[in-house]
Order: sequence, then C-alpha cells, then structure tokens
Amino acid sequence: MSRIAVLVEAALRNAWAFDDLPWQVEVDPERQMFPEESLFAEGLKPFRMMTAAQRRAFVFRETCFHLSNLLAGERSGEHLVAQVMVLTARERPGHREFLALMAQEEAKHFLALQRYLSEKAGVLYPACRQLRAALEAIEECASPEVKLLVGQIVFEWTAASLVATLLTKAREPLLAAVLRCNLKDEARHLAYSQELREPLTAALRGRLHAEAEDLVFESVRASVAALLAEPVWGELGLPARQMRRHALERLERLGVLHRYRTLVPDQLERCGFPAGRLRRRLGRGLVKGLIADD
Repeated sequence: MSRIAVLVEAALRNAWAFDDLPWQVEVDPERQMFPEESLFAEGLKPFRMMTAAQRRAFVFRETCFHLSNLLAGERSGEHLVAQVMVLTARERPGHREFLALMAQEEAKHFLALQRYLSEKAGVLYPACRQLRAALEAIEECASPEVKLLVGQIVFEWTAASLVATLLTKAREPLLAAVLRCNLKDEARHLAYSQELREPLTAALRGRLHAEAEDLVFESVRASVAALLAEPVWGELGLPARQMRRHALERLERLGVLHRYRTLVPDQLERCGFPAGRLRRRLGRGLVKGLIADD
C-alpha cells in the first residue's frame, strides 16, 4: 500500500463529526478553567498588576485573537487545496482523494472555529492584515507548486504549531475538543507534505522566479505578524510599542523566530526550492519593520 493510500485510510478511519463536539458546554472566561498565563505578556509589569480575573480575561481574548487568525487560515487552506486538486488532477491523480479529504477537513476546522468564536466565545477578530494579504496572494498565484509549498511548508506548519501550543493551555473542554480534532488532521496534512518532496523537486527544477521567493518571504513574515495580538493589547490599554518589543523578544527567546529562519528554509530546500537567498533575507529582515511604530 502506498504512503498516500495509508494517509487516505487514516483520514477516513479517524474522521470526526462536527455535531459530536460538546457544543452544550458554556464558555465563560470568568471561570478558573481558563489559564492566567499569557503567551506574550508574561513578565510585563502591567500584566502582573492585573487581578487574576483580569489576567484570565486577557488570556481568553488573546486566545480568541489567535483562533481568529487560524480561522482565516483554515478557510484559505480549503480554497488552496481545492485549487491544487484541480490544477494537478492529471499530473498526480493518486493524490486526488487525499486532497479532497484535506479540503473537507479544512472546511470542518473553519466551521468549528467559527461557531466557537461567534456563538460560544462571542469574540471574533478580523484576520491580521499581513496574514490576510499573504493568503490572498497565494490564492491568486498561478503555480500549484508554489501553492503547495507555501500552504504546506509555511502555513500548515504554523497552524499545527499554534494549535499544539493552544491545546497545551486549553482546560476549557469545548475548545480542547475543537483543537484536538484540528491537530489530528493537521498531523496528517504535515505527513502529506513529506510525500510532496519528489514531485515538487521535479516540477520546480529550473522554473522558480523571484516572485515565488517574495511570496514565501512575505508569508513567513505574515505568520510572525499574526502572532502579535495588537487588538487585544489596545482593548486593555497596554502600550502597543512596549508590547510589540516584548512579544518579539519572547519569540526570540522561545526559539520561534529561529525556527522560522532555519526550519522553513530547510523544509523548502528538501522540496527543491533554492532557499539560500531566502535564508539570508529571513536572517536580516524577518522582523525588521514588521510592525510600524506608533
């Protein structure tokens, strides 16, 4: 049995039902099941001075911000997978069933996150401007290979990492159930990216243009920008410039920026993408001018 067939079988066997999630659970950020530890605000004096209830409210809205960006990514992922399925139907017919299942899974992720945020949490943010622009640019790109590269290597990896991080902190049962279903699917999507190395290397050899590198570079920068919960900071009166600086310093200390500078180019190279110049660009300019000062 081929590796693609194994992934298809796993997707069918482990398919989850939208209505089986515990939608009856009430979401109340005042309850102690919501954590008080912020991904980015830990260590800042304004955050330490908050009451426990205020910190829980902050972390709750910060989580909703990240979920809102994840929501935008899932909807775009559904569109990208559908585009790739159509554009590569002749070249890779053996991939069609898995791509069809992937599109369905991305759609379920979108619907579950949308219901959680709009109906249960009551907090839904617009997608980060940089992330929205990067997603639109990839959807408009004519190359299915570039769509796969950016979708699987940059955005899918970012989404899986974010979901895994949020899941470790999620003590609220409905959110944990949504994230758990999402992460199981994303693990298969990442496994599928390993199957793309040989066909992408063959398809990309000698055909990449500077525009493709620009798309990848801006997509990585947008992934970092989407981690900065500026709307939440503004709602709670926290100083935006101080929060941006502190958040980027934490991302550096936690090794997140290092992984974007090294892991993403490494994975791209394994798929035939010449990433030497991209690696240098990310080393110099990943966060430079990312968020304008007030």
